[in-house]
Amino acid sequence: MRLGVKVLGQLTVTDGDGSVLPASELPRRARQVLAVLAARHDRIQSKDALADAVWGEELPGNHAGALEHYVSVIRRRLQPQGSPANWFIVTRSGGYLFDTSRATLDVAELRQLVRKLDTLGPGDPEELRVHEEILGLARNLPFPEDPYAEWAEPIRTEVSIAAVNALLRVAAAALTEDAPRSLRLANEAIELNPFLESGYQAAMNAAVAMGRPDDALRIFERCRQVLDRELGVAPSAELAVIKQSVLAGRAPSTESPPAPIPTPAPVLTRPSERFLGRLTEIRLMVEPGTPPVVHFVGPSGAGKSAFLAELGRHTPGRIGIGNAGPAVGVLRLSWLRSVLTDLDAAPEAIEAVDRALPDHPLCHADLELIAETFDRPEPVYLAIDDALGLDTASVAELAWLSGHCPGLRIVLTYDYPSQLSGQPLAGLGTPVVMRLDPLTVQELEPLGDPCVPQLTGGIPALVAVFRRPRAVAGAVAMQVARRRTEWMPPPAWELLRICAALGDLGVAELTTLTGKPVTEVLTCVDALVHAHLLRECPDGRVGHASSLVRDAVAAQISGATVLYLRKQLAAAA
Repeated sequence: MRLGVKVLGQLTVTDGDGSVLPASELPRRARQVLAVLAARHDRIQSKDALADAVWGEELPGNHAGALEHYVSVIRRRLQPQGSPANWFIVTRSGGYLFDTSRATLDVAELRQLVRKLDTLGPGDPEELRVHEEILGLARNLPFPEDPYAEWAEPIRTEVSIAAVNALLRVAAAALTEDAPRSLRLANEAIELNPFLESGYQAAMNAAVAMGRPDDALRIFERCRQVLDRELGVAPSAELAVIKQSVLAGRAPSTESPPAPIPTPAPVLTRPSERFLGRLTEIRLMVEPGTPPVVHFVGPSGAGKSAFLAELGRHTPGRIGIGNAGPAVGVLRLSWLRSVLTDLDAAPEAIEAVDRALPDHPLCHADLELIAETFDRPEPVYLAIDDALGLDTASVAELAWLSGHCPGLRIVLTYDYPSQLSGQPLAGLGTPVVMRLDPLTVQELEPLGDPCVPQLTGGIPALVAVFRRPRAVAGAVAMQVARRRTEWMPPPAWELLRICAALGDLGVAELTTLTGKPVTEVLTCVDALVHAHLLRECPDGRVGHASSLVRDAVAAQISGATVLYLRKQLAAAA
């Protein structure tokens, strides 16, 4: 049997007998050389092109010699008894290629399956089997060790597209006989491509088939928020039709209006979905006497958008959610349009927003027309995600609506209270500011996995993906870490790297390793602990609060760097 190489997920190499070879022990640059050749298999890569992919703008002085060295290392470690006749990394025309006639490669197998789909006609029973095979290969994206490498982007996109298509095809096939599996597959497709509406459509159909209309509405809202926030567009008419059919199926009879709920207890029953915790915050919003304006804050990944969607689940038909992130220029009032659309406002109110000029506030007549949407016997919620993007005119319009609509409750989310200083939003006042802290061990218990607190640190964004493929969870963890450290001094990121490489450390050790003054190190430690990226240990040391973040950061650190840090620490002892 031939050598087997897998790059979908962690790099794994097996010999002809299936024994695992020490690919993970290769030097980092050697692994990168192997990865680039695998991504471009069966095509000759010149040494210049290969070096450009591996080193980018940081080419070594003799990159050709360096490549020859790393190729030699790959051959010695993975094919110690090999020869030019059977080396799978072949020297040809002054360059190298990965020869799939000498070693199997999972990416090559995936591409063959995708090409096979092109040969199958519509309705061919073989099609579903091929998609199942694709799923077996493509559940993990390739090259997680180099998540930001430009050379890896094309093949990651290629694998992601194949995986999403397979997930949706298999989800559709499973809908009638196994709706829960259909929903799981559709959610995986959404995780891989959150901008593809067909994923949300498949998930909504599965939720409806399972008799869970509330879930279907939450999926629609998630789609609406993503499309509005990132693309500035609304869901398609087809998706809106599904939403309306769900609403029609669960709407109360007009013959006997439901009696008002005497206490919030029924509303606050812990939902059976994945949303966890936040019962105190939900209670604050649904109990009588809700403050007219409430701010919910928390760093990236704290679950602010998910909280608004959950609030919508408890207040169906009475909440409109908009996102102020893209609210600039002609999109200044995009958040208000989303809110009015959610609340089924009169067409005239939406037209008033559409005809508003980018640099002019709404006139008094238009505000009165819009205010009619919020004139209801029950409280109505106007929720704005990423609210720091609101300009002065929008804040003034909100203040007018708040003062003229007694039943209106305004809910705002953003990252940190300190960001409010000097922003127009500060003019709206901060009567109540609630911080969304990480989920507690008790709140995570319904997941039935005792490892979740250690894996995620209770950060909701990580809780949502901890069961996802390692590449997906790692990418989210890295994004959370980078977003939460954007506002911190530069040494903060270095502290995260050092703790990822060496584990729990004391402030004195961190001062030694960074060469920074102890006061600067303490400032960074305080910021990282406050952002829930580091945790304080009983012995006074600090370490990563989430092993997902730790591992994602550690994947960017070479073995040489770890060795150097350990020697530096030992020398200072």
